[in-house]
Amino acid sequence: MKLQSRRFRLTMFAALYIVQGVGMAYFRNFQKPYLDSLAIDPNVIGGLTFILQIPFILKIFIGMFSDRFNLLKMGHRKPYMILGLILAAIAFGAATFTQPDANFLAFSMLITLGSFSVTLFDSTSDGLAVDTTPHDEQGTVQGVMVGGRAAAFVLLSLLFGTLVQSQGYRIVFPIIGVSMLVPLIWVLRVREPAARDESTRFQWAAFKVMGKPRFLLFAAYAVVYSLGSFGVDGLVTYFMSEGFGATETMIGHYGALRGLGAVIGAIGGGFLIDRIGRRRSAFGAIVLISLAAAAIGAAWNATVIIWLGLVWGIVWAFQETIFFALAMDIADARIAASMFAIMMGISNLGSAVADGGATALSDNLGFAIVLFVLAGINLLTLPILGQLFKAAPEIARDGEGA
Repeated sequence: MKLQSRRFRLTMFAALYIVQGVGMAYFRNFQKPYLDSLAIDPNVIGGLTFILQIPFILKIFIGMFSDRFNLLKMGHRKPYMILGLILAAIAFGAATFTQPDANFLAFSMLITLGSFSVTLFDSTSDGLAVDTTPHDEQGTVQGVMVGGRAAAFVLLSLLFGTLVQSQGYRIVFPIIGVSMLVPLIWVLRVREPAARDESTRFQWAAFKVMGKPRFLLFAAYAVVYSLGSFGVDGLVTYFMSEGFGATETMIGHYGALRGLGAVIGAIGGGFLIDRIGRRRSAFGAIVLISLAAAAIGAAWNATVIIWLGLVWGIVWAFQETIFFALAMDIADARIAASMFAIMMGISNLGSAVADGGATALSDNLGFAIVLFVLAGINLLTLPILGQLFKAAPEIARDGEGA
């Protein structure tokens, strides 16, 4: 299956991931403060936070449903994406007029619907990307996706922060709702074939590929790289605060530089991957991640870490882009959305363990030691990747410019 043009592909996937970044800016930075400002009980806030994670668990089943069923004879991806975007726009738009302290149940239902709807078009967008992106453009597409989401997250976090101060929290919901409709400009123009050929038609037997060495090695890579990468990423601001007494302003400066670095690392790294190939990019990113993690561990004050935030953002996003590009390579075309979601789930497992474990260990071992240990753990991905490229040599071939 092919989309209209390379430019169409890049702009559509950028738009789809930009609106995800818009939603993330609210969920990660503003939802808890919003509810707390209305004196909602912390236990209730925690319960809603847990519920909002459920759609992400369902991504595997959404992907499987998309792979299996041609919805309304409109395709395996397009109708799900349209439905997700429209439902998300409705849910966030309606949340504008629903006060949590007056009707928490209604607000929770709308926000949960919004989260599910984003997950719906996210899962099927990933499937469409696997379906339609040529091998030599996968790095670029993933770079645009990761970079677009990172840029939107940073910019909308700043915008929402400014607007909330002057107009209150509810102003963010119509902005999120309207943004969800923007990708429809592209999605409505997607042309999916009326029927899939044998090589891309859903088959339960395709799940057997997950027992093969290439998938098992990729799963090991996903877990180990997540332990190192996300373990460090989740520890930095805590290190700044507890280790050096950094102020909220200093942490904000770190976040801004890290976000800028993530945009640079994702977009620039995406083009680099397609230029020099998966093998060189993947090995290089692992070494750079470990060096950056060790540098943060060796930092002697918060100001040094703030400037290292730019470096960390670049190498972190570069590695993320490589991971997603390799996941596209590994995904079987017959179960593309299902398999991609499963691989993301495996990675999320590693990141969850790393985030909690690194935070707990920092109290006993100290931040610097934990960061050095995580840098070492990250290097364990080198032999795993070496075996992966041997088991699947076709994904390791060099780029055109190598």
